[in-house]
Amino acid sequence: MNRDLSDLPMLAPMLYVPADRPDLAVLLGGQRDLGVCSLAVCLEDALLPENRKAAAIELCRILEALKFVPRSIFIRPADIDTLEWLIEHLPPEHISGFILPKATVAKIHLWVERSAGLHPLLPILESREALDPIGRRELAQACAAHPSLIRGARIGANDLFSLLGGLRRPPGRTIYETPVGRVIDELLEAFSAHPIRLCGPVFDRIHDLDTLTREVREDMERGLQAKTAVTPRQAQVIWDGYRPDTRELEEARRILDPEAPAVLGLNGGMLERACHRAWASRLVIRESLYRAASVMHQGVSR
Repeated sequence: MNRDLSDLPMLAPMLYVPADRPDLAVLLGGQRDLGVCSLAVCLEDALLPENRKAAAIELCRILEALKFVPRSIFIRPADIDTLEWLIEHLPPEHISGFILPKATVAKIHLWVERSAGLHPLLPILESREALDPIGRRELAQACAAHPSLIRGARIGANDLFSLLGGLRRPPGRTIYETPVGRVIDELLEAFSAHPIRLCGPVFDRIHDLDTLTREVREDMERGLQAKTAVTPRQAQVIWDGYRPDTRELEEARRILDPEAPAVLGLNGGMLERACHRAWASRLVIRESLYRAASVMHQGVSR
């Protein structure tokens, strides 16, 4: 991987891993090629409540036994008590941060306080506040208030579906062809005033890779990256979606050329350096990520 891309964990796809998997030690230790450079280890909704404590203890045991962790590992506790327990017992050198499920403004500030400012947080936007216009702005402001700890937030699709009257993603539909698509666009608007990256939602129709391909394309068009995969097969599709169109890449590099004029024509379109520079920079980063992922694609489980 190209380690010059210091923001890689906040740009590249994660793999969602329930903490009670019997092969967790293998996954965390890197003995299997998963096609991702970061893992989201879940101690929340992926486990029954009565099983969470035992899974947390086993997770700590596994991480303590590892001498080297090849991927960024983010832990998703169910609540603040579990967060505090994990901070006390986990080897800090082996974790990259904590995922804050069902984030609210109050939870964001509380988790930052209780983590003593030592651990990065990735809030998941999947609460009632994410559905409310004022709540979305307040969530964005809360995340932006802690720039050293919160660099991004993920959009939680399934909880948002549930809050919108007990819905589920229909088969064959991208998230943007459902009521949650409107919520995502409004979250993008609320967060646009702050330097907080938004990460794409999970796609839980595991075998429908064609629809996932379309959804990743729409994620990219909105500037969403770091989509969480639920299987390595999805990870490969997400990585492939990072590859920009050749013509777009040509346009981006032309915009970023310091010798280019303020306005130019290329490929039948008008390019304005002042307006399109941010788009061009993001596209070039995507292309770098795609090239970096070529090694990870080799040997991914199908």
